[in-house]
Amino acid sequence: MKPWLGIAVSGAGLVLMHTASAQQSPAAVSFEQQQAINNKIKRIAPVGLGDRPIQQTPAQLAQRRSWEPTPPPADPRDFSGTWAMINGHLDLIQDDGNQAPFTAAEAESTKRLIAAEESGNVVTDAPSQCFPHGTPRLTITPGYPIRFAYLPGTILMLHEVAHNVRTIHMNQAEPPKGTPRTFLGYSTGRWEGNTLAVTTSLFNKNTRIDSVTSHGPRLKVVERFTKEKTPEGLTNMAVQITINDPDHFYKEFSISRKLGFRSELEKSVGSDGITEYSCEENNRNVPNEQGIVTAK
Repeated sequence: MKPWLGIAVSGAGLVLMHTASAQQSPAAVSFEQQQAINNKIKRIAPVGLGDRPIQQTPAQLAQRRSWEPTPPPADPRDFSGTWAMINGHLDLIQDDGNQAPFTAAEAESTKRLIAAEESGNVVTDAPSQCFPHGTPRLTITPGYPIRFAYLPGTILMLHEVAHNVRTIHMNQAEPPKGTPRTFLGYSTGRWEGNTLAVTTSLFNKNTRIDSVTSHGPRLKVVERFTKEKTPEGLTNMAVQITINDPDHFYKEFSISRKLGFRSELEKSVGSDGITEYSCEENNRNVPNEQGIVTAK
C-alpha cells in the first residue's frame, strides 16, 4: 500500500489527510483517476446550507411563508418577480458532497488563495473592485435578491448585488460573430419543457467562479431554472448549474441551488424588491496581481 496526501479545506483551516491506495502501474490508472487522487480538495460545508436536508422549525417555516404574501404567476415559464437564495453558499460542492474536479494547476491556485484568507489577507477579484461578479458566481452569491423581467426576445436577470444585469438572448443559439469577452459573458436561452436553459460563454479573465476558484477562456456555464412547489404549497426555483472548463477542471460537473419567491420585498423595500447598492463608496480592496489585499 502506498500512501498519498490529500487536502481537506474547512472553515477551521487546511487539514492534511493520508489515505492508502493500492499500488498500480502507471498504465493501469487513467488520467481522470490520477487527477482525482492527486487533487482531492474538500471544502467541508457548514451543516444546513444549500440543498442539504435541514429540519425547519415552526418559526423558520413561518418566516418562509411570510416571503410569499402574493403568489408568483401561474405560468411555469413566467419567472416574473423577485427571488432570493434559500440557505445559499458560495462554493462548488457537488450534490454528492464532492468538491469540484480540479486540475493540478487549479488545485494549487485554490489552495493558495484559501491559505491567503486564513492568514488574514483579503482575497479579491472583480466584484471587490466594483466590476461585475461573473457567472455562475453572480447566481450563487447568497444574500441578494434577483428579479426576472421579460422583454421581446429577451429575459433580464436584475441582481441587487452591484446592480448587475444579465441579458438572456432567447432568439439566438450562439453569440454573434465578433462578440467581445466580458465579465458576465454572453448568454443565450432556450426552453426545455418548462425549464429555462441558459448557456453562457465568452468570459473575460477577470472573475472567479466562486471566491477562490479561477477559470479560463474556454469556460462554458449552463444554468437550468425550474419553478417548483414545496410540500407546503410555496414556490421555489430549482437551479442546476453545469460548469465546463477543460483548462481548470478535468471533467464537466454540476452544482445545485434553490431560490425562493419573495413577493414581500416589493412592498417592504420598494424598487420592485431591489434596493440601491453602491459598491464604489469607500472601497479599500485594491488587490495585487495575485488578487490579494494584504491586511494592514
